Amino acid sequence: MVNISFYIKNFRWLYIVFILTFCSAFGQTFFISLYSAEIRQTFNLSHGQWGLIYSIATLSSAILILFVGGYADKLSAKMMSSIVIFGLMAFVFGMAINSSFIFLIFIILGLRFFGQGMLGHLSMVYCGKWFSKNRGKAVAVANSGYTLAEASLPTIFVILIGIFVWERTWFISFIICVIIFLSILIFLTVERDKKDRGNGKITQTGMNNKSWTRNEMLKSWVFWLALPGLMTSPMFTTTLFFHQVHLVNVKGWEMSEFVILIPFYSFTSLLSLYIFGYLVDRFNTKNILPFFLLPLIMGFTTLASANSYLTLILVFVFLGTMQGAYSVVYGTFFPEFFGTENLASIRTVGLAVMVLSSAIGPVLSGYFIDLGYEIDDQFMFMSFFAIFASILFMFVSFRTKISKLS
Repeated sequence: MVNISFYIKNFRWLYIVFILTFCSAFGQTFFISLYSAEIRQTFNLSHGQWGLIYSIATLSSAILILFVGGYADKLSAKMMSSIVIFGLMAFVFGMAINSSFIFLIFIILGLRFFGQGMLGHLSMVYCGKWFSKNRGKAVAVANSGYTLAEASLPTIFVILIGIFVWERTWFISFIICVIIFLSILIFLTVERDKKDRGNGKITQTGMNNKSWTRNEMLKSWVFWLALPGLMTSPMFTTTLFFHQVHLVNVKGWEMSEFVILIPFYSFTSLLSLYIFGYLVDRFNTKNILPFFLLPLIMGFTTLASANSYLTLILVFVFLGTMQGAYSVVYGTFFPEFFGTENLASIRTVGLAVMVLSSAIGPVLSGYFIDLGYEIDDQFMFMSFFAIFASILFMFVSFRTKISKLS
């Protein structure tokens, strides 16, 4: 049953976690990669060189997050969110006016750090701290912002790039960021009341009824067995969308044909978010772990053998289901297994891993493309890796005990 009262009562806080993930789009691969051809042409870069620049910036972002992300445990939501969005605004504006190759590296770093990194991090931290027994639903709402952005922005900006000089379209992105920045200032005039955080608890403990620290988590076998599975989706979906132009050329499709089908991916992802949000609240994250990578396995296996344009619809349905499932599982994994007292600090490690994996994927795939390795063979490898990660998740699920929230 849909608990409408939950969404009405918590509208202010759900809007914040939603809009933070929406705004993260301007630092996400699906958005930046729309400009891949123009950037490579403007700065005379090969696929591998552009992938290397992107990966260096992304890896640097992951390192920065380890040192900065923990401040979300210390600063108010209004202060932290304002700082991060203002930083993103600065680099979005820089993208609109930049003509220097050197500055390009720093701009991509800024977009990845403030956009993909910190905004998504803040949204999930606030979901973990502000909600407990309804955390799955909150994470679903939060990630709907990302899904909405992914469904709408590529089509809009592909059209705009065709009309205007590509650099100028970043001014439009800047204006959107300004509007979001102002809305956050309005909605966060007060801080979240601790008594309204779902079950009345200020913090939630993790495994063994314990509030884990970051160092303790890093010594836990649970984290290391879960690590390959937590890396799988960001590594492989980032690779797919980063090299979407190459994929389209190899398959003999048109870029406009590829982009117009993304709403299938986004709609399925949105539906999957709320289904898995309910399932996580109902059964706990640990019981979902062994199964949630199955859509990714099916999606990349299908894509590896698909030459029919219509088959791409099925691929997007599989991968959209996977994206929704992953977003919920990733958003609830750390508070459920390690508690919420040090959640921001703990999640910096998970976020750094996610960013690291999204950096590794494109550069490795780009160099394999330059060396002549077929993209379809790479997709099959991704499917086998996901099977391996699912087996590890089984051990985590069967060997741990998590108290279900009342």
